[in-house]
Amino acid sequence: MNGGGLVISLDFELNWGVHDVFRYGQYNKNLYGVRKALPRILALFEQYDIHATWATVGLLFAESKAEMAHYLRGIPVKYENMRFAAHTQLAKVGENEQEDLLHFGKSLIEEIKRTPHQEIGSHTFSHFYCLEKGQTKAAFCADLHATKTISDGYTAPMKSIVFPRNQINKDYFTACLEEGYVCYRGTENHELYDAQKFTKKGRLLGAKKWIDSYWNITGHHIATLEEMQEEQLINIRSSAFLRPYCSPLRILENLKVKRIKEGMLKAAQAQAFYHLWWHPHNFGKHIDKNLAMLEELLSYHQELRSQYNFQSYSMYEVAELCESLSKQQK
Repeated sequence: MNGGGLVISLDFELNWGVHDVFRYGQYNKNLYGVRKALPRILALFEQYDIHATWATVGLLFAESKAEMAHYLRGIPVKYENMRFAAHTQLAKVGENEQEDLLHFGKSLIEEIKRTPHQEIGSHTFSHFYCLEKGQTKAAFCADLHATKTISDGYTAPMKSIVFPRNQINKDYFTACLEEGYVCYRGTENHELYDAQKFTKKGRLLGAKKWIDSYWNITGHHIATLEEMQEEQLINIRSSAFLRPYCSPLRILENLKVKRIKEGMLKAAQAQAFYHLWWHPHNFGKHIDKNLAMLEELLSYHQELRSQYNFQSYSMYEVAELCESLSKQQK
């Protein structure tokens, strides 16, 4: 009998995910820190038998700047605000991973591949924004095709997709299904987390989300398999973003962990699923404190696994459970 479980996904993007948010170099400590944090995250996952999905920007598979440029030329995205476009960053990219640790990631993908029960999914090829002005379905399809081509034969065919900035565009679900994807990470089921354009996000909205990470304002956002099946692309909906250690708010750290544990417990008791996500670069600073927080949560998961059969799943593994349930219901 299914006892529900903890789902973990990480958005693996390096500088491709933040180049339009920070001034060049401003976030480098976090980005360089990924090289130390990611192997330790994987070690904890192996220690605690954790299954996880690594939604990976396709550009990180590239072995040279020329290879990146080749694929980006085939993605005709023309955002109204072109600073969102990955190809505008190429002038700052080094020739390969040895030269440039901020834009290449194949050695890190190799570490993920070597670790048991880790799924490599898609975070699109170019950190593609599906709701910004100027993007089109044709450009999105070209982006999906680039990921499929660059990863072909190196990883298993990708089945899970996480939309950058959680900009979920349901008009693009058919394209995802045609490319072989079966599931995506939806947002929490509350208007505070509704998908929206990057340009519309205000400070007030961000502040409310911060508060919700420490105090339960919007609920625990657990989900059952039946709820996930309501869309053509299976929705492995997010429950919470695992915020990294924040020195000015360190007195609230226990509240944040307590909030997540309460959600995990609710899911375990209801035989439902709790989906936790973050970026490896969130752990790039204060690495020891962030890993201690993660280990506390994984240790708690072990207790729930023992008491409630609350298992660990990647996104695709949950999608497989959904498909199995669907066949039983027919």
